[in-house]
Amino acid sequence: MSSSHPFVCRRVAAGVIVVGLLGSCADSDSQTSITLGSDDAPTSTATEGMTADRASELCARTGVSEAGDVENDALTEASGLVASRTYPEVVWSHNDGSDGRLFAIGADGRDLGVHELVVEGVDDIEDIALISGPDGSEALLADIGDNDVDRSAIRIYRFPEPDPRSAGPIEEIEVLEYVYPDRPHNAETLLVDQASDVLVIVTKAQLTDDGVQGDLGSTAASYVFEGPLGGASEAPIELRAVGIIDMVALEERAEKSPRHPTRLIGAAGVPTGGDVSADGSLIALRTYETVWVWPRLEQQSVAEALLGEPCEVGAAFEVQGEAVAFTSEGLATLGEGVNRPLHLIGSSQ
Repeated sequence: MSSSHPFVCRRVAAGVIVVGLLGSCADSDSQTSITLGSDDAPTSTATEGMTADRASELCARTGVSEAGDVENDALTEASGLVASRTYPEVVWSHNDGSDGRLFAIGADGRDLGVHELVVEGVDDIEDIALISGPDGSEALLADIGDNDVDRSAIRIYRFPEPDPRSAGPIEEIEVLEYVYPDRPHNAETLLVDQASDVLVIVTKAQLTDDGVQGDLGSTAASYVFEGPLGGASEAPIELRAVGIIDMVALEERAEKSPRHPTRLIGAAGVPTGGDVSADGSLIALRTYETVWVWPRLEQQSVAEALLGEPCEVGAAFEVQGEAVAFTSEGLATLGEGVNRPLHLIGSSQ
């Protein structure tokens, strides 16, 4: 896709590339060009007042505690995490990849049961989110991973949040299929803008020494895409590119979390998961090493808020840290591995 219309790419303090108007904006690292929509194009909005104060307070916290080890040893590659809004003291997680199971975990790591999705064609589930539905909370499992950057489409599995007290199969599933407007992308982060009834995907971009995108390599800028959540469609839904986050600049700014001892490539810069707080006022984006938090004003979309400047929350070291969730107390993270600890960030001030 291409356009002859003008476009603007400009940087703000956070290193975020703000893209407005209709046009093609190329990432200088990858030299890959995408077309950005002009309707309701995001603009930079001042982050002030109580919302900004909440983000600053969270980022100012110190200390990380262990709530308890995950008891279920079948959860070996925790990739997504979300706190239940219906069942107190319950968080949901899932394995990376084609394992279509949903794990209910107590706030202290207790095993509360497993629910298996009755669905075919699961490829690479990377994240989870919850939204309010007409009959209670609904879960969204994001089958969006693409390490080889060659998938023709990605999928979101939408279903009612199950009751963790009665583990069993999940059969009532709506499958939403999406395509990118330009080319395949690898992604591990799903965010939900419930006010606008859209989902937001932040790509995980890494470049090898020869400039090729893949699942290993140095950090590159991440694209932000939007897509509608409502309405069934027989054909895949085309996502809309709405911005670019300069993760290289954020990687250079990271200083609060322990550096990865094996110096994993892209450890501080590539997005591996995210969450939006239950009230919609905060957005978290994590990498292997750290967590970034954006404040979001009431009138802003999630995509618009991501054009602002985030602050960094000091996270625990996790060998393969991908899962992050807002809780009533702040933020929780979980790394890959058997019986890994559920970490609570900012447990002391």
